[in-house]
Amino acid sequence: MQAPLGMDFIREHIEELKVFLRKGINSEFAVHPVETPDGKLLQTFEESPWSYENSWFIGEPSSGETIIRYNGAPCWSMSYRSEMMPYADRSEVYACLREAFENPNEDGYFRGPSEFFTKKNFAYRNSQHGNLAKFYGHEYVKDIDGDVLFRLHYKGGVIGVY
Repeated sequence: MQAPLGMDFIREHIEELKVFLRKGINSEFAVHPVETPDGKLLQTFEESPWSYENSWFIGEPSSGETIIRYNGAPCWSMSYRSEMMPYADRSEVYACLREAFENPNEDGYFRGPSEFFTKKNFAYRNSQHGNLAKFYGHEYVKDIDGDVLFRLHYKGGVIGVY
């Protein structure tokens, strides 16, 4: 079992962690997921000594977890539950999410910005509370009529610090 990295590590590397988290989130749309033997989809991204792993169960609603490691030791995680509405066009919703994630602002480093409107009249909203060390929030995508097409609830923070 790997020893916890400790709070001093987190304080010293918090800016690196933020930058790597954003790279990992943006990589999700570039990396094709692989199916694991237990029925999850898995995406990974690595930029040594950091690694990013996002896994989720297939189906609707869905749940998953993102883990960031430093030299193999877990240091940050986020769990989430999402739901794509049956009437939603999945490709349009994912295009909206991709566009929102590519346009972050300082308040949106866990997912996307607090508010974003696409050229196709979709609205993305993200309400997050806390900071990188401990947080929770939710996001959704709505169409021009205000109908919810997608929603996701998340929580997480640093791990292995004690």
